[in-house]
Amino acid sequence: MNMKLTTLFAAAFAVVGFCKTASAVTYPLPTDGSRLIGQNQVITVPEGNTQPLEYFAAEYQMGLSNMLEANPGVDTFLPKGGTVLNIPQQLILPDTVHEGIIINSAEMRLYYYPKGTNTVIVLPIGIGQLGKDTPINWTTKVERKKAGPTWTPTAKMHAE
Repeated sequence: MNMKLTTLFAAAFAVVGFCKTASAVTYPLPTDGSRLIGQNQVITVPEGNTQPLEYFAAEYQMGLSNMLEANPGVDTFLPKGGTVLNIPQQLILPDTVHEGIIINSAEMRLYYYPKGTNTVIVLPIGIGQLGKDTPINWTTKVERKKAGPTWTPTAKMHAE
């Protein structure tokens, strides 16, 4: 029973964390012709922490995948108090014209260059799987309930 609550709690925090990551970070464009923007930060997780890594990603407007890459070995669900987290806010701008919207799917980032400014707005993005469109007008129902259910990936899932 405790495992179910923990899983539900983690999923709820993940949803909240992913919703918050829609925040953007605005960087000034480099004037020296460089493509390097921003500065990495280091923070310490507060003692008695009850927040998942997604919380810290959202707090600093970072994607979860970027936080995981910058902090290998950190507990995703509950980083321990005193843990040092690297916040990877130093970026290399895409090698392209700096105007309009540029999506770098490999980095999972959207770059927006507003007209008439010397800034770039960067947002983390999520990418689905090709051919796996989000259903429209999706209706679900509970067909059966079972106490302590198990789940086994299908052969199709293993193949993917």
